[in-house]
Amino acid sequence: MDLADCGSPERLIQTILRHHPDWTPPVPIEALAAAVNILEIKDLDTTSFEGALLTDPDKSQGIILCRPGVPGGRRRFTIGHELGHFLIPTHVGNQQCTQSHLSERGFSTPAQRREAEANRFAAGILMPKPWFERDADGLGLPEASHLRKLARSYDVSLEAAANRFVELTSTPCAVVFSYDGLVRYARSHVRFPRLAVERKSRLPSDCATKVRANAGIAEPSDWIEMDGTIWLQHEWGRPSPRVLEQVLRQANGHAVTMLLLADDPTDDENEDEDDMVARWNPRF
Repeated sequence: MDLADCGSPERLIQTILRHHPDWTPPVPIEALAAAVNILEIKDLDTTSFEGALLTDPDKSQGIILCRPGVPGGRRRFTIGHELGHFLIPTHVGNQQCTQSHLSERGFSTPAQRREAEANRFAAGILMPKPWFERDADGLGLPEASHLRKLARSYDVSLEAAANRFVELTSTPCAVVFSYDGLVRYARSHVRFPRLAVERKSRLPSDCATKVRANAGIAEPSDWIEMDGTIWLQHEWGRPSPRVLEQVLRQANGHAVTMLLLADDPTDDENEDEDDMVARWNPRF
């Protein structure tokens, strides 16, 4: 009954966590689904969709379907996504969701907004913000190896952990997901400079991920300092910050590249401003 009054994914998550103060990672997503009247979670009969939701007309009970053969962390996110559709009052009952739906972040159309809201619910309930912020910052400065630790702790995919990490860490950073040298997509912290790479573009020819093909196979590579123009959009007439790059390679040509700023550009701007004030300060 409490959930019926919660319109946004964030309010739903807050209400659920308030009722389960004893929970620790990983969140028991299937037990939660059962508690809110999901009668069954079973494999799909088709591989055309990652997940689906079937409900009665008034959406009082339902069934969640998942694509067979999907690893546990990804399956848990699919369940969370479909559970978001089930619990968010403005979403219709029956849904069929593809992989693109499970990565949707846009708000241009009502359909995009619904999928983005279901993703916010899935990420937020599987990796609750106060827990994840505490655990991510407790690991110290960002490292690609932290993504694996967090993925294991929260029982989610490396990709889901990386996306949540970029969103919630206190240190501005970015991650670039690539496959065989092509960018799948990238995620940046709100205070990280704009990236120059786009979806389906080739990795920059001079980046360490491409040049050092044997780095980061078993463990993340060392941090390598790069010219910021390799990765960042460059504004003419202004210096580009230096960037630190680290790569973690996965199976079958997949890679996750983490980017940090080598220094804080606001410090340089403040120093430049102080120098200018000093030069123009009249002396009598």
